[in-house]
Amino acid sequence: MLGVWALLLVAACSAPQAAAQTSDPGLNRVGATVYAAADRPMLPTVSGPTLAGGELDLTSLRGHVVVLNVWASWCAPCKAESPALVGVARATTSQGVVFVGIDENDQGAPAKAFLAGINSNYTNLVDPDGTLLAHLRFLPQGIPSSLVIDPQGRVAARVIGPTTAAQMTALVSQVLSGK
Repeated sequence: MLGVWALLLVAACSAPQAAAQTSDPGLNRVGATVYAAADRPMLPTVSGPTLAGGELDLTSLRGHVVVLNVWASWCAPCKAESPALVGVARATTSQGVVFVGIDENDQGAPAKAFLAGINSNYTNLVDPDGTLLAHLRFLPQGIPSSLVIDPQGRVAARVIGPTTAAQMTALVSQVLSGK
């Protein structure tokens, strides 16, 4: 089973998918897709245990722009993008943006050590068997990947593959501005 996961991760991370055309060419890097407000699909119910030992249901975050990032401590592209995401999370928290991670197919101790090493302060759901990721039909069965969810709980954008601070800031800003 681990061999299948490794193959899927290599495929997802090595060949970013073509991006949808947007008015900002900077949003088209790294497999970004931006959904027009009228075409945004609802995020399915996403809930479960957190690394900190609590429970989180993303519907409790309605009214906020939410960035949902799928990662793992053993994933090299995840390690590369994580400091940028932590920086964007800190820079946008005063605007009501909430970042949530999904720790995919990982072990608790390495995951917690990884988060401490990048000074992450946002909530992370635990997905030891891929159930949450399989439920997110907008994302491939690979990591890293991210969704930007509008205040109504609809998927406004997705990024397949690693992202950058500039790209995520642009995506979040677009949703915050109501676009």
